[in-house]
Amino acid sequence: MKEGKAAPIYIDPKGEDYAGLRRAAGSFAADVHLVTGTQPDICSETCKLDGTAVIAGSIGSNELIDRLIAEGTLDVSGIQGKRECYRIQMVERPVAGVEQALVIAGSDKRGTIYGIYSISERIGVSPWVYWADVVPEKQPLLAISASLLNITSKEPSVKYRGIFLNDDWPSLGSWVTQAFGDFNEEFYDKVFELILRLKGNYLWPAMWSAEFSLNGTSSPLANARHAEEYGIIMGTSHHEPLFRAGSEWQKVYHQYGTSNLWDFARNREAITAFWEDGIKRNGSFHNLITLGMRGEADSALEGSDRENIELLKDIILTQKALLKKYHLEHEPQILAVYKEVEKYWYGTAGVEGLKDWDVLNDVIILLADDNFGNLRKIPAARGQRRGAGWGMYYHFDYHGGPFSYEWVNTIPLEKVWEQMSMAFDYGIRDVWIVNVGDLKPMELPVSYFLDLAYDFEAWGTNAANRTGEYTKRWVEQQFGHTLEPGTVEGIAQILSGYTRMNGRRKPEIVTPATFSLLHYHEAGRVLKQAAELEQAADTFYALIAEQHKDAYYQLVYYPAAASANVVKMNIFAGLNRLYAERGSVLANTYANLVKDAIGRDQHLQKVYNHGISGGKWQGMMSSAHVGYVHWDAEGWKYPEVSTLAPVDGPLMIVDVEGTEQGYVSGTASLPAFTNLLKETYDITISNGGETGFEYQAECSADWIRLEQTRGWIDTGTTIQAAVDWDKLGLGEAASGEITLSGAGTAVRVKVAVDWTSLQDVPPMTFIEAHQVVSIEAEHAMSRVSRSGVEWRIIGNYGRSLSSLKMFPDGVSFAQPEQAPYLEYRILVRQDGEYTLTAYIAPTNNLSPASGLKYAVSLDNGTPVAADALPVGYEGGNHDHEPWCRAVMDNIHTSVTSHELAKGLHTLRFYGLDAGLVLQKLVLSAAPLPYSYLGPEESFYTGHAGH
Repeated sequence: MKEGKAAPIYIDPKGEDYAGLRRAAGSFAADVHLVTGTQPDICSETCKLDGTAVIAGSIGSNELIDRLIAEGTLDVSGIQGKRECYRIQMVERPVAGVEQALVIAGSDKRGTIYGIYSISERIGVSPWVYWADVVPEKQPLLAISASLLNITSKEPSVKYRGIFLNDDWPSLGSWVTQAFGDFNEEFYDKVFELILRLKGNYLWPAMWSAEFSLNGTSSPLANARHAEEYGIIMGTSHHEPLFRAGSEWQKVYHQYGTSNLWDFARNREAITAFWEDGIKRNGSFHNLITLGMRGEADSALEGSDRENIELLKDIILTQKALLKKYHLEHEPQILAVYKEVEKYWYGTAGVEGLKDWDVLNDVIILLADDNFGNLRKIPAARGQRRGAGWGMYYHFDYHGGPFSYEWVNTIPLEKVWEQMSMAFDYGIRDVWIVNVGDLKPMELPVSYFLDLAYDFEAWGTNAANRTGEYTKRWVEQQFGHTLEPGTVEGIAQILSGYTRMNGRRKPEIVTPATFSLLHYHEAGRVLKQAAELEQAADTFYALIAEQHKDAYYQLVYYPAAASANVVKMNIFAGLNRLYAERGSVLANTYANLVKDAIGRDQHLQKVYNHGISGGKWQGMMSSAHVGYVHWDAEGWKYPEVSTLAPVDGPLMIVDVEGTEQGYVSGTASLPAFTNLLKETYDITISNGGETGFEYQAECSADWIRLEQTRGWIDTGTTIQAAVDWDKLGLGEAASGEITLSGAGTAVRVKVAVDWTSLQDVPPMTFIEAHQVVSIEAEHAMSRVSRSGVEWRIIGNYGRSLSSLKMFPDGVSFAQPEQAPYLEYRILVRQDGEYTLTAYIAPTNNLSPASGLKYAVSLDNGTPVAADALPVGYEGGNHDHEPWCRAVMDNIHTSVTSHELAKGLHTLRFYGLDAGLVLQKLVLSAAPLPYSYLGPEESFYTGHAGH
């Protein structure tokens, strides 16, 4: 564009792809108008072009582009014959009257459309321009670097890349019906455009109450026809075979017979005719055709394993015969190995499965995660190169057991990277489809998933620890032109922080008892993290330009602040219960904080649904997300609180940091609190009355220093005790007592400092304290590679610091002597039997015969082998308690026992099974008290941060 005039966009009206390119060009023209205030014309006659023009078309479907290629003016050698590629090139005098043209040539229709939208991105228009109200920077004149106008794109890494709109009520369905009336073509045009802007090509449509091929407004098939024009390859979900939506059958079964049974064994003729009509209706469009069959409403088939395998064979043969009848036998087909179908694929001890059935040789096999972002089974080495290929069905949202999660994002990008990179490395490269639920607010993970699938070379296995970089780039894409670099970094950390918080336990099942109120100061630490996250979201909201506040609220503020608020709400409720049980009026303070958090949750949701973007997103944020008591949202409720009627009560200590017991009243004494080299302790004192009273404190030893010795207690007061090292003396162990008195009572706290001499202790030695040595996996003294396999750090992955995983993927070891290992140095302070607890990411066994085995040795002794998965482990089975516990806690824990003598030891951890991801090790001389995250990392030598 120059001199206030936008260059027209030329599309060949005779091209087979004209309808789709016309749609893309229309949205591109709207992008230009959004940036410049000037709307380009879309032209279909070259004689009307002059000056500067944009020419867009596909090779073989645009006469002007084909002529430029034939003349040697336009070089398409890098894209010809490839899938979904584009070439962007400036061309001088391409046609009479045109001085220069920006040519966007695609190897096919989608390639051309990707090229068009790549220009949109280069002028500052986010793919989320409609779906998150992202406002681009205004520019009176478009200036694009010459290097960005001479580009040959790559071929996508994964062939079919798409999303599944699922679990679409109450949020997405409520919004769609008030905004569009139904799941019609007006709605789906927005979805198709988003997928193409994100360089995807595949869609499973909403299904629970919508029929994609019946819900069109202009005609029943309008949705399907628009998908065809846009170039979106349509599929149906894992339980909707041959183009028919799951909810269609019960509405139309009477057209095919008298029975409404969705049971092929008992209603074969009617169901076959139902499928045949689906082929007649949708067979002329580009589809990835779903085969197979599950039970009614996405349930399992009812027979025995043998009966179901034979029934599936009968079903698939019938479906393939129908496809052949209508000359569709060579169209791409897919079979989802989902939930119980996995057993039918592999077979059982007495029944041969489908995996070696030659009828499926031309069918893509769609494997699945366990519905919680952990892959289930992946191809064995000999099957990775099967001709028809493999796919993966992944989840950012799930409606099912052991519980549903359908609110905000709970899958950190680091987990997506680790699991989907493993999928790609195992040969799963034909289909990647992800359940995105309501689509919003999953904007960031949807972008990442599709970018990872499109350009695996840039973001996959060889790009470890680049999720943080990706997140910053994404923030810059949405808001970057108005932000300082430090603000971009801060917003990226908010996005990473809230998904990590939700990843360690999903908001729906955080309860007042989740985080320990008594041990390792866990609840206090988590509460501090949540408060800091909420404060950061507020800080950056104030820094965001006014025109970006709506987008910031959707993409960053709401999911972060609302998630943090749910955590705070539950911890406050736990403290309310604790102090109510202890008779402290602090319970009332926390009751009020719970009520405030409930009000804030309701307010944040109301702002999303009615306040932002002029009320555009009415109903979109309607999912229950607190206090689940069943697998679904039925019976959810906010935390309940207790209040105390104030009475005259004694002075009491309700919390002492660093102790397991936090309550003392009258003249009783607390047990000693001690912590190696810890300098300060907080002591919270309270009363049971409505009015406070004065207290005073004194110490029995001069090395105990108090922040204050006299004060006033209302509902609760914290004083700080510190060790005065100058008076204590280096290396000296000592004990003493703090006495607090007031209201006619006195309470005492015993204080002890217990030293361990660090003289001659080598660097990177973890020191036992309180009978525990806690180690973050990343802090190994050494990481030793073997057999071409090495341990690599995955930063920011897991429940605390990071993780370690063996690369390359797919290598297992029969014996520890062959395996790579991690080495740690520890100092224990007593002789005896110790338990080593390994905290391992909740990965599933990747083949029927594998587990998550590892081995541990001390001081070059015989390794002790263990498996993080119990015998009979069934990933994805919501009736299997070990798997349910693993996905709820987002961790596997496994223990080994070791006899140790007092002193220094070297611990080796060997990885034996592929897929194992180690996060933390805890060595303990006594049973560990309850905590969700386990003990904080122990002091270790040679580290400035400790």
